[in-house]
Amino acid sequence: MEPVILNGKALSIQIEEELKERVAKIKEESGVTPVLATIIVGDNPASVTYVRMKGNACRRVGMEPLKVELPEETTTEELLAVIDKLNADDKVCGILLQHPVPKQIDERKCFNRVLMEKDVDGTNVSSFGAVTMGQDAYKCATPAGIMEILRRYNIETTGKNAVVIGRSPILGKPVAMLLLNANSTVTICHSKTKNLPEIVKQAD
Repeated sequence: MEPVILNGKALSIQIEEELKERVAKIKEESGVTPVLATIIVGDNPASVTYVRMKGNACRRVGMEPLKVELPEETTTEELLAVIDKLNADDKVCGILLQHPVPKQIDERKCFNRVLMEKDVDGTNVSSFGAVTMGQDAYKCATPAGIMEILRRYNIETTGKNAVVIGRSPILGKPVAMLLLNANSTVTICHSKTKNLPEIVKQAD
């Protein structure tokens, strides 16, 4: 079988063009520009870069980015108050809390505070539960991207053996559930897995 290069960059350009049309239609029909709010706590260099990239992507498709910057010493309660304010703001269509947050913050509590209908990163446990049960909800971004690449390249998942290495709550577990919902037989490996090479060899 000829190898297939999964060109995510090319697909991202194609998807952005599609999103431009969708956003333009929303703006035409509602007279409102969709706003994506991104919260960043502290000045982690990688997080700063990611937030800037998200803002640029919003602008490219016609959305309005809203960057909310909080100091490193922000507490859980202070962050929750910011999330509550964004939840209540009708102009804000989606909310992203940039990961990781400083260690003094209860990250899970804050993820769960984002309203499910605005949880565009799929990090709320309610969103994860709904996706797991095959219901309509926002999916974690990277797992959703993986599944979209498989779909657009017409890679069949039904009946295939899939091995997921890692069990993080925003990558390993969600992509395993998405593959399961796509009719794959899924094995999840992690730091305690024995015979990892042999298990990986069984994957399609």
